Amino acid sequence: MSRETVALDVLINDLGAVRAASFAAHASGAARDAIDQAIREATEALVDLMSTPFDEPALARARGAIEVAESVIGALCEEMLRSERVRMRASALHGRAQELVEQARAARASLTLVRPV
Repeated sequence: MSRETVALDVLINDLGAVRAASFAAHASGAARDAIDQAIREATEALVDLMSTPFDEPALARARGAIEVAESVIGALCEEMLRSERVRMRASALHGRAQELVEQARAARASLTLVRPV
């Protein structure tokens, strides 16, 4: 197998892994648009590499485009995880706040029931 064929196979496999990761991200809206754009650009760079005589600059462009797509997906996934942690923490704090309010109401109710004579 030639060096060019091996390099091309690696890039095709890498792009496949990036596509799989993009589906696992479950992104929507602007995040999905950014992922899709990065994958489109990586795909175009790979197609350009395959449709012209093999050269190092084209290989570098394709590899760089795939790395950008990986970075975009990674950054968006990290942000989605951080956002989920924030939502979970907010929910826990909301629950604790409700408990404290109920305790305060119960304490206040017991004070109004007991009046000095």
